[in-house]
Amino acid sequence: MSADSYLDVVKNLPADIEKASKVEASKLPVGHFSKILVNGMGGSSIVGGILRAYLHDKCKLPVFVNRSYSLPDFVDRNTLVFSISYSGETEETLSALRYAYRKGASLVAVTSGGRLLKRFQEQKEPYIALPAGLQPRASLAYQLVTILNLLYKLKIIPDPSREITKAVAAVKKTPYEERAKTLAGKLIGKVPLIYASDRFSSVAYRWKTQFNENSKVHAFTNQFSELNHNELVGYTNIHANYHVIILEDEEDHPRIKARMKLTREIISKKDIPSTHIVIKGDNILSRLLTSIYLGDLTSVYLALFTNTDPEPVKVIEDLKKQLGKISYL
Repeated sequence: MSADSYLDVVKNLPADIEKASKVEASKLPVGHFSKILVNGMGGSSIVGGILRAYLHDKCKLPVFVNRSYSLPDFVDRNTLVFSISYSGETEETLSALRYAYRKGASLVAVTSGGRLLKRFQEQKEPYIALPAGLQPRASLAYQLVTILNLLYKLKIIPDPSREITKAVAAVKKTPYEERAKTLAGKLIGKVPLIYASDRFSSVAYRWKTQFNENSKVHAFTNQFSELNHNELVGYTNIHANYHVIILEDEEDHPRIKARMKLTREIISKKDIPSTHIVIKGDNILSRLLTSIYLGDLTSVYLALFTNTDPEPVKVIEDLKKQLGKISYL
């Protein structure tokens, strides 16, 4: 697939959100839940971070993200576990699922197929069947929206439908393409460093992984105000060609905003270019999805400008083939 073709996949986000609203779980999990855990890798784990940011002031249940072959000891029969793997073949996710069964957790699979879907169908456990044929990183809207709707049906969160509708309108409304093209042009030959607040750290991480997979370049991320206690000192001796991207949510804490401003001033004195993006919107879901959309577009335009095919991830596939020769699951 060419960069132009993959660009169409990214631009399909509003339609994906609308389609995802119509996808339902096979059935609802049963239990008295005291916490939520998202079990997944890569783009699937990012959904956990986005979910945590969204639920911050909408739900009393803590949300945890697990990127491991096992599960934390705190997982128990009162934990609602979402095992997310687009392919249904992610070995870490399948391995951690074994621990979830042993602990008696309430389980929901979010997948398009593979062993994960087969196992849940055989066990008659709840699952959300995602549409097939996508790159895993292009299924974020389906994963997020379907989980939100399930949580609403479980009466864990308020009805998200109005915010989902507004998010679709927000993604359609602003000329993100021109902003993405401009930023991508500035990033040619650069190493992107993406900074955001703790609440929006999953958005910054999504930007990082999209640069990795779509643009095929290194990118790194950190969060405020933690980076002011360590990483900032790294600008003393510069050993790479950086471009700093600061994602500021309009509802970030005033002191975080002050730190962002001062940090940008400090790095500018080292002649490091930076881009400051203020994320606006009348609800948190709109701000999360529009900022993700801008990052996705930017990463694909950077691929386009550098004659890179954004779709294949050959290095990852080669690694999986080598791992496949080592018996585990």
